[in-house]
Amino acid sequence: MTAAEARQGSRVGLIIGVAAFAGGLWLLLNAMGVSLPEFKRLWPILFLIAAAAALVDYVFIKKVPSSMGWMVAFLGFGVLGFAVTLGYTDLGKILDWLPSFPTIIGLAMLTTWLAAGRDSDNLAIAGGVLVALGVLGFGARFDWLQRILPSAQVVWAVVLLAGGGFLVWRYVAGQRR
Repeated sequence: MTAAEARQGSRVGLIIGVAAFAGGLWLLLNAMGVSLPEFKRLWPILFLIAAAAALVDYVFIKKVPSSMGWMVAFLGFGVLGFAVTLGYTDLGKILDWLPSFPTIIGLAMLTTWLAAGRDSDNLAIAGGVLVALGVLGFGARFDWLQRILPSAQVVWAVVLLAGGGFLVWRYVAGQRR
């Protein structure tokens, strides 16, 4: 493991540590009789705290692009957690919210790609494919979305054309230098 990888791992540990510390403090204060909202309804706030820590890491500490990706991922999972705990969906309707996972991860990859100055084709392609997969998954579950989305075949055709065209463009642009 390189020194950069070790530092990256420690920053992720810091972000998760901040969220874990906040959760532990919340539970301890509640156990001591301090009147706080129920943890079982508001636990997704830990993801939002981790998102804020990742944003602070990017803006004020180290401008590592992956911090922005982590921020988007934590934010997405926090919103998803609140959707479950506040009753907008429930765990029994997993097919309704399951497409959120590839969508969130894809958006995090695309955010990292943008923060890195768009220099990793792999992140852009993987992120785009995951977002497309998530949108298709949502389209299969919701009638109103099925009406506005094109067919899965058309979506995949556009994704493959865009990804292939992007790779060809990057190759041609690299050959001109």
